[in-house]
Amino acid sequence: MIFSIITISYNSEVTIAKTIKSVLSQNCKDYEYIIVDGASTDHTLDIVKDFETCFEGRMRWISEPDNGIYNAMNKGIKLAKGEIIGIVNSDDWLEPDALETLVKVLKDNPDNKKKILTGEMLFHYTDGTTQHFPTSYKRFEHYSKRYRMGINHPATFVPKSIYEKIGLFDEEYKLYADADFFVKCYEAGVGICFINKVLSNMYDGGASNCVSKEMLDDSLLKIRKHAKSPFELWYMTINTYFMYCLRKIVPNSCMKRYRYLKNKE
Repeated sequence: MIFSIITISYNSEVTIAKTIKSVLSQNCKDYEYIIVDGASTDHTLDIVKDFETCFEGRMRWISEPDNGIYNAMNKGIKLAKGEIIGIVNSDDWLEPDALETLVKVLKDNPDNKKKILTGEMLFHYTDGTTQHFPTSYKRFEHYSKRYRMGINHPATFVPKSIYEKIGLFDEEYKLYADADFFVKCYEAGVGICFINKVLSNMYDGGASNCVSKEMLDDSLLKIRKHAKSPFELWYMTINTYFMYCLRKIVPNSCMKRYRYLKNKE
């Protein structure tokens, strides 16, 4: 089996059907689908069960309390039997040819099976507009050196062997364990294959897209874990506090324009 697709959910009755349908509609069928639910109290599990037979034995799910989103992701990774793991959260969705595109990339160069595979993403705002998020090594390096997310996680697929080498997500984080993981991959020199095609879609409704105290705490934790010197720790801590305060007062429309300009670089 090539792929394991993991969806984590909690009270996701409004969005999870779209996520599940995007996996079900994949042209490539060489995958298993794992849903890790955090003991939802709404109709999420009813929706999951309604789709279960459509996957003809390729879907597995569990529902139990967890200790946050990264604890749930780690549960899914431990359950995964596929060679390459993709995480599609319950308000995100894949393009219909996402897995087919990855299979072609693997056939073109078998060494890519040992690399992180990452593509482009469309970000969908609550006002109905979308924004394209590109991918490149230059972008990945730029953000990784600042201990930030340099790739589009919803459009990223990681060989299980890399999780075994680097480790799973650090559950000390509430929002940014994925950024921490990919910074570790950068620092360890893990190979990455950049795919110039949209593979996934992300909706502007997740916890990591909201300005919060947890966002600040996680940003400071990343700096403490990765800073290479006392001066860097001091400088980046001051900068992080400044950017957090700025984001608290700057209108969302301005942040949207800023992201657009950054993605054009």
